[in-house]
Amino acid sequence: MTGILIASTDSETGGIKTLSDLNGKTLLFPSPNAFGASLYMRALLKREKGLEFTTKYVKTHSNVIRGVVRGEGQAGGMVNATLLAETPELQQRIKVIYETPPAPPHPIAAHPRVDPGTREAITAAILGHIKTHKQVGEDIQIPNPVRADYAKDYKPLENLGLEAFLSN
Repeated sequence: MTGILIASTDSETGGIKTLSDLNGKTLLFPSPNAFGASLYMRALLKREKGLEFTTKYVKTHSNVIRGVVRGEGQAGGMVNATLLAETPELQQRIKVIYETPPAPPHPIAAHPRVDPGTREAITAAILGHIKTHKQVGEDIQIPNPVRADYAKDYKPLENLGLEAFLSN
C-alpha cells in the first residue's frame, strides 16, 4: 500500500508543483488515523520532508479528492486504490505530487497473551479462507494476504514516531 499526496491540475486552485510549494498551506486528509492517507503521510511530510502545513480532516478519501478539486485545500492525502476507483474525469483533474514508500497494509495482530497455537490456527484459517474465496479478499481490500514479518514490515515505521500523530 502506498499513500499519495494529490494536488489540482487547475492553475487557479492548484499551482502546486513540488512539495516545498505546500509549506504553510492547507492539506486535506480523510481522518487522523487513516494509516496510508493520513498518519504515515503526515509523519513523512513533517519528519522527513520538513513541511509545515495546516491539517483539515474531511472524513473520507473521496472527500479529499473532491475538496482538492474545489480548492478547499492545496493538496490532500489518500491511497492509490481509492484514486483508481474514482471516475476518469475526476482523476484527470488532479496530479500526484508525492508517494509514500510502500507499507504493508491491513495487519491482523494478536495480543502476546494469545497462545502461539491459537494465533497460528486463526492465521491459517484467515489466509486459507481468503485464498479459497477470492471475492472475500477483494471485498475487504486484502486480495492477496501474506504473513507479516514484524522486523521487516513494521519495525522501520517505529523511527517515524507515528504515535505523535495519533488522535484519540
